[in-house]
Amino acid sequence: MPPCTRTRPRPAPGSSPRLRQQPQVPLPPAPPPRPPSQDLHRRYAELLQEVRIGQTCVQYLAGFLMALAFMPRFTEISQFQRWVYVGALITTLLAAALLTAPAPFHRLIHGRHLKRRLLAMSNLLTLAGMLLLIVALGGALLLVLDVIGVACGPYIVGAILVAFLAVWFALPLWYRIRHGTVDNDQHERSR
Repeated sequence: MPPCTRTRPRPAPGSSPRLRQQPQVPLPPAPPPRPPSQDLHRRYAELLQEVRIGQTCVQYLAGFLMALAFMPRFTEISQFQRWVYVGALITTLLAAALLTAPAPFHRLIHGRHLKRRLLAMSNLLTLAGMLLLIVALGGALLLVLDVIGVACGPYIVGAILVAFLAVWFALPLWYRIRHGTVDNDQHERSR
């Protein structure tokens, strides 16, 4: 007998004595696809949850800046510091307007079947509000650093603003470009 041939016949698939036949467990049926309106409701609810974080930050910053005007030392600040203060206060209030806009927007168009447009507009308002919040935070930080006399304050503020832009915008956009639009895990589970 040549050395390359088998001495035993090959067992039929599934009949090996070493392998036990596992009962076939049917996979659970895939969930039915959601109606588009339900998906839009979910996405809008997620957006409102995300906006709450920015709103809290805006509320604290607005409270801080408004209280500053009533401090005894406020009359002693320089003209530059006044301009920074006014700029930070205005951008804070504009950020508050943009971040709270999705709620009244929803109230005014409720029941008109414009949820897709509501979601698109709310997304734009939120992104613009977050950009203004970054500017407002930078202005408030510049004001504080200038009042306490930190000479390199503008450089510190610039670095902080770049960090905010990188973490809030550049990193998510990079992830979006690099990884596409669907999570691989989620895509595998939905099959």
